[in-house]
Formats: sequence, C-alpha cells, structure tokens
Amino acid sequence: MTGIAEKLHDAGYTTRAIGKWDIGMATEAHSPWSRGYESWLGYWHHSNDYWTQDETSCNFHPIKDLWRHNATYSGPALDLQNGPSCTQDSQFPENEKCVFEEDILMDEVQRVIRSHDTSTPLFMFYSMHLVHMPLQIKEQLLEEFNFIDDKWRQLMHAMVYQVDINVGLIVDALKDSGLWDNALVVFHSDNGGEIMAQLCGGNNWPLRGGKFSNFEGGIRVNGFITGGYLPTERRGQRVEAIMSVADWYATYAHLAGLQEEDWEDTRAAAAGLPPIDSHNCWPVLMGVPGECREELPIGDTSSVKPNGDGDTLVGGLIRNGYKILVGAANKQYLVGQDVLTAPLWPNTSFPPLTPELHPRVCGRTVENGCLFNIMDDPQETHSLATEKPALFFDMLRRIDELQETVYSPIRGDKDPEACEQAIENGYYWGPWIET
Repeated sequence: MTGIAEKLHDAGYTTRAIGKWDIGMATEAHSPWSRGYESWLGYWHHSNDYWTQDETSCNFHPIKDLWRHNATYSGPALDLQNGPSCTQDSQFPENEKCVFEEDILMDEVQRVIRSHDTSTPLFMFYSMHLVHMPLQIKEQLLEEFNFIDDKWRQLMHAMVYQVDINVGLIVDALKDSGLWDNALVVFHSDNGGEIMAQLCGGNNWPLRGGKFSNFEGGIRVNGFITGGYLPTERRGQRVEAIMSVADWYATYAHLAGLQEEDWEDTRAAAAGLPPIDSHNCWPVLMGVPGECREELPIGDTSSVKPNGDGDTLVGGLIRNGYKILVGAANKQYLVGQDVLTAPLWPNTSFPPLTPELHPRVCGRTVENGCLFNIMDDPQETHSLATEKPALFFDMLRRIDELQETVYSPIRGDKDPEACEQAIENGYYWGPWIET
C-alpha cells in the first residue's frame, strides 16, 4: 500500500519520520524510506525499553531496536546506545551515557525543524514512544507527581507531562526557525489509554473501556490542530464530527494541492487490496456545516489475545450519532472492558479492578445487541437495540456488507532468520529478507 509520505514527497515535500514505526520490517520495502520518508530515526516494533532500547531477545541475548536512515547511512543507531548500567532504576550510572529515548527522538525532531531548507515544504511525522508501555520516565519528572500514591498513575502522569513539554519544544523550534506562521501542527492519539490492569496506568474516564476495546474509551481519542496556518477564527473551536485517523491521508493530500484522482493507491489496487477509506475533512474542520464521513466502520480481530494474529473483522459501525458493536463469533460475541473507572484511577483507595475480566456480550439479536446513541450517551450505559430494532438490524446488515470487502493480511510466523540478521547487525533489529 501507499503511505501519505509518498504522496507528499511526489508533491515536492521534504519528508521526515521520527519515532515508532510498527508497520513492518521484514524487507526494506516495509521500511520508512520505502514508504516515502527521506530520513528516519526510530524503532521498528510496537515498543522498546526507554533506557536500554531492548525489545525481546535472540538466543537469550537482548536485541536493541533503534535505527537511523538518511542520505548517507542506514543501520543501527550505534552512537545513541546507552551504557550497560542505564535503566529506569539506574538513570545516573557513573561514567556511562544514559539518555531517555524520548529525549533522543526529541533532539532529532528539533534538529529536523531547525535545519530545514525553507525553499521546500516540510512534512514531519513524529510518532512518540510516550505514553506507550513500558511505564518509564526520568526521575526529575516523576518527582513532580510524588503527591500521587499509586505508582502506576504517578508514572503515567509524569509521562504525559513530558508529552506536554515536547509539544512546547516543537512550537518553540517552529517559531525560532520562522516556520510557525505557515505551519499546521496536528496532534492526536491512536487509541485510548491502556486499562486492562491497574499496572497499565491509563484512564479514559468518563468513557467506557480502553485500548484493545471498541467501547468509546478505546477508540475515541484526544486531538487538536494548531499553527499559524490555522485561520484565526477557527482557533479554540470544537468540532464534533466523526473523523478517523485514516482521514488524514485525504486531508493532507488535499492541503498539499493534490487532486482527488491523485489520492488513489494504485499499488494497493494492483495487489488486489480494497481502495482507500479516507475522507478530506478539512472543510468540516474549517467550520463548513456537515459531516466529514457518513459512517465509520470499527475494526476488530478474531485473535483471542492483544496484538495477536487473526482475521480482520468489522466489529462495529458509527453512523448519524449511533454506534453498534458486535463481538467476534469465535469469542462468543464478547467485547472487552465493559467498565467505567473513576476520575482518579488507578488509586490506592479502592480494591483492585482488572477491566479485562469484565467483557460484555454484544451479539446479533436485539436481546443481546449493543446499540448506543454516543452523542447523548457517550458512556454507553443504555443499549437501544430493543427500542430501535429496525436501526439495529439495518446497521448490522451494513456491517455484514462491509465484512465482504475487508483485507486480512497473512502475517506469517516468527522467522529465525530475523534473529540471525539481528545478531549480524550487532544485536539490533532490522530488515532481514532481500527482495
């Protein structure tokens, strides 16, 4: 498939990526530089250790995950490796380098901005490691929240605080470099906070559920846009239209001046993949009455464990303010994390709560169906399936219709050659299949 960076690069943009990749590394064709980015500093997997940079192991030896790609080098970021004693519990080892990974990434973000040649437009994708697991942060920031008794919530608050600091540093760099007046800064999360157990530290109150759940706490996230490019009259305004992260593809393409016929993903079409499901939301964001999209399918999987391999499923649908959820048949139609936490959660004042142990049946009958008006009932407390059976079955029919066109990738099994290449790389992950 074609990523937005490829489209923008073809439109004359300088394209840079920093941070988490997590969409493939088996071949160089999966890499950021084959997806339109001219440079990248980041890690391949869904996470790594913020201090050691380790992500799993091969033959009982930890493998690090930090890669640098630019015009003159592509390989492990050996120069950014910390000392052997550097950990969350040992942040100031004597005579050793010990730098928090988000600071390493942030240095690259600021370097990209401050060194940019303003004769060409810049598209920079900064995919923060924060606030993903593992819960780790610098001691001086953790100390700012020593009034919080719960260890996990204290860590999460400190990590979010660094996110806030980093956003400020980005704004400062844009202004110092003379880029702010024509900059559009987009900030959003990719999922709700993780709450499967208290040690995850997340909280999505007042919404139900969290990451790995299709209740609102798992899929309804924070986001804002700012920058000098944003018209003055739109600053501080709230938009309640339904928008998917996938809609930034078409929205960015529009802003770059690409015509709609140029948005098409010809490479995906040649491989037999469905067409892109992306809508230009810029008019709605600018206050034009109407909706960005008429409906939003909600993805799910037949996998019985988080991040597991399974069939792609349509697990729900949002349309005209109504939302239907349908659990996977092989999981007895269960939708996970049917819980509301509390404003201050996790905490040490109440018995432990494990949201993952509290699923809800969202089936295909009005008796066990899950249909909500998420505009009037964002906490999803009252199912309307028995009160609006015609709407319930119409949306269920649409889910079945959408299911016929979904794409389920064949992810394969773990390949021992990945470890062989990692060891050859000096115990760093990287592409291992030549094409």
